[in-house]
Amino acid sequence: MDKIGIIVDSDSPKSLAMAMNLGHTALASDTEVLVYFTFDGLTHLLEGEKDVSEIQALLDEGMPNPYDLLDAFVADGGDLVTTVACTTTLDMLAWDQEAIDDSLTTKFAGAATFLEAVEDADQVFSF
Repeated sequence: MDKIGIIVDSDSPKSLAMAMNLGHTALASDTEVLVYFTFDGLTHLLEGEKDVSEIQALLDEGMPNPYDLLDAFVADGGDLVTTVACTTTLDMLAWDQEAIDDSLTTKFAGAATFLEAVEDADQVFSF
């Protein structure tokens, strides 16, 4: 089985959209996908409404909402999808794990755990 890793360290909805596009494409090819949300990227996993004003023009032109893509990615990906919330970032920012949406997060771990998990990945991408 093929495997890729994706690191999301930006809070931009556009970066999340690119990561989810790549993730969905990989799933369509039966490729395992590990997504590591760290630093500002961890905000995508927070519970609550998300600000998409930065990409509103793209949404108006028909681009799918990246948060809907993230929901579908986790819900439909099954065993091929792992989404990791960075515990080091949570600790540094003094955020409580309960603020993270459990429906989007399959694992809480640090960078060492992610690196070990993608050690046999074909490629690792960053957004």
